[in-house]
Parts: sequence; structure tokens; C-alpha cells
Amino acid sequence: MSQLFQMDRYVIRTAFWRIFGGAFYFEDLDGRVVAYSEQKRFKLKEDIVLFTDESCTVPLVQIKARSILDLGATYDIIDAQTGINLGSAKRNFMKSILKDSWTIKDASGNPYAQLIEDSRAILRRFLKFIPAKYHFEIPGQPEILIQQRFAIMTQRTDVMIPPGHPIDRRIVAAVALLNSAIERQDTDSLLY
Repeated sequence: MSQLFQMDRYVIRTAFWRIFGGAFYFEDLDGRVVAYSEQKRFKLKEDIVLFTDESCTVPLVQIKARSILDLGATYDIIDAQTGINLGSAKRNFMKSILKDSWTIKDASGNPYAQLIEDSRAILRRFLKFIPAKYHFEIPGQPEILIQQRFAIMTQRTDVMIPPGHPIDRRIVAAVALLNSAIERQDTDSLLY
């Protein structure tokens, strides 16, 4: 099992101003890269893979859109080592106009969690340097927090999972990556 999936805290560093897509570095608290993903620009159907490092030779998790250009798209989350479907994430489009909202489902399609934005998405759509804050809401469990920080030329997203939390860390990493990739697409659409 990857080091990333054993961690309770890590940072996703997103490089801005890449012409041909996004780069997402998953780092431990000492700044060491523990996973990496690239996002291609201008893809009609998202297919994002999280790898162990920048060599992109050992895939960990794959995120695949079920359809092309769907505003309330569902993305399957697959263990890239075994091919096993871990579940899915569906963007709740109407709710996401004001605040981003995602429904997380298990492999059988049963909803068990929500990723909910705590900041004001409508403001962030126009003022790109307002950091977003999110939490995973799972009945009977402490919240998992995802918070953005901006620095010159990069965005950093802190992922904080309470120690001992029972959620599959692959799901948290996949949803955090997916959300970061969509945020980057939204930023790119305003810049280009």
C-alpha cells in the first residue's frame, strides 16, 4: 500500500500557469513527493490517474468520468493496481452553483458521504485567490478537512484526516485530486 494511503495529513501542491494541463504533487508535511498526477487540457472525458511519483510508471488510483461534458458528472474511482471499483463521486451541480457539493458512493452505488464546501463558491468563481474550504461529512464520524492556501505561482491544499478515521484513504485522495483538477479547469476557463 502506498505511503499516501497511510497518512492522516498531506498537502496537494498545484502548479499554476502550465499551458498543457495541471500538475498535482501530493507531499508529506516535510515536502517530499509521495504521489503525483497530471491533467491533460482539452479532454472531453476526464481520465485522471494518481501515480506513486513523477515518472508516472506505477499507478495508484484512476478517476474516470462516466460521460462527456456533464455538469453533474459522476466519476468512478478505481484501484489502478487491482482494477477494483472503489466507488464514485458525483458533483451536485445545482447545489454547486453557490457552494461545491459532491456525493460519495460506495462500489454498489450507495451514498455514504458528502464533500461540502464551507466557503462561498460563487465569489471564488470570480475572485480566484479566495481559498476554498471543504469537509467530508460522514454520519457518525469526525469531519475530514480540505483547505486551500495560495502562494505565488502555486496553490496548496491541506488534507487533514482525523487519526483512526475508517474512510478508505484512496477515496479521500481521489476526491481531493478530482476537486483540485476541476478547480484548476475553472481557473483556466477564466484565464484563457
